[in-house]
Amino acid sequence: MWPRVAILGLVASCGKKDAPVPAAAPPPSVIAKPAAAPDVVGEPWTCEALPFAASTPVPEASGAAWMTIDGKRRLVVVSDSGNHGAYGLIDPETGATVEQGLLPLNHSTDDLEGLAIRGEHLIGITSPGWTLEWKRVQGGFELVAGPTALGPVDLPPNAVHGGIGDRPPSGSGMVCDGTRTNCGRNYEGICLVDGVGFAAAKADGHLYALGGDPLAVSHDRSIEVAAPGHLADCAFDASGALYVANNLFGLSTVSRIDNWRDPQRATITPIGSLGGGFPEGLAVDGDVFYRFSDTGGAPSLMGKFRCARSAR
Repeated sequence: MWPRVAILGLVASCGKKDAPVPAAAPPPSVIAKPAAAPDVVGEPWTCEALPFAASTPVPEASGAAWMTIDGKRRLVVVSDSGNHGAYGLIDPETGATVEQGLLPLNHSTDDLEGLAIRGEHLIGITSPGWTLEWKRVQGGFELVAGPTALGPVDLPPNAVHGGIGDRPPSGSGMVCDGTRTNCGRNYEGICLVDGVGFAAAKADGHLYALGGDPLAVSHDRSIEVAAPGHLADCAFDASGALYVANNLFGLSTVSRIDNWRDPQRATITPIGSLGGGFPEGLAVDGDVFYRFSDTGGAPSLMGKFRCARSAR
């Protein structure tokens, strides 16, 4: 367990940010009903660390997504606020950072907290609840859409209820001013499969359903997966299995969510405490899990783990 002094230091580094058209709801077949907190079930898991670079020069790594670039599968990793959209491409075998650059933002906040893929485009989510969409071009990325709100801007600009965005707003508001950080639901991650999925809200520990074109978030279709202030990211693997990850306050726990299409039947299975520093980003490839850490600057710590259900 980290000593209290270390935890307070991480809080300071992660709390440096400013206080962060009715949209169509996702189809009922995707997320059927409002959710109660899912049951914790399942077989125990065991995890082992795999050889991987210990860090990347990308500062404050907060989100990651898989993308095939020049015929090679890469992990795109993005920085959060204060880093002007800094990204890196990571070799998933070795952890080598093979490219760095800046994602164009078009006057959006640079508090990019999560990444996902939709079709051939990279989707980023900002903490106030807006998305940006990029396509790959030679040597970098081109912005093709956004910033776009995930719904009506229905929270006031000062909708910050915790110093590090760890307290949810009252009511059902979902989106705040797109130039702010850590406000409202304080989205920390995004995960998509077949064009639908979830936005991960740190302020209240819920996954909120996403769907439609442009993407829209639904307050009434959600899964509670963590305590306020603990949720860091979510990710689908290639099979459509859903995983969520906590930050250090949530003991860096990574869990699997089953039955995610019907939140009232959703179950959560803790897998393990994965990642060093202040883990935020998550990516999954079958039984291999990647964590990326935001400790307030560069470099950012990384880890690669293989996890399997334990034999009884």
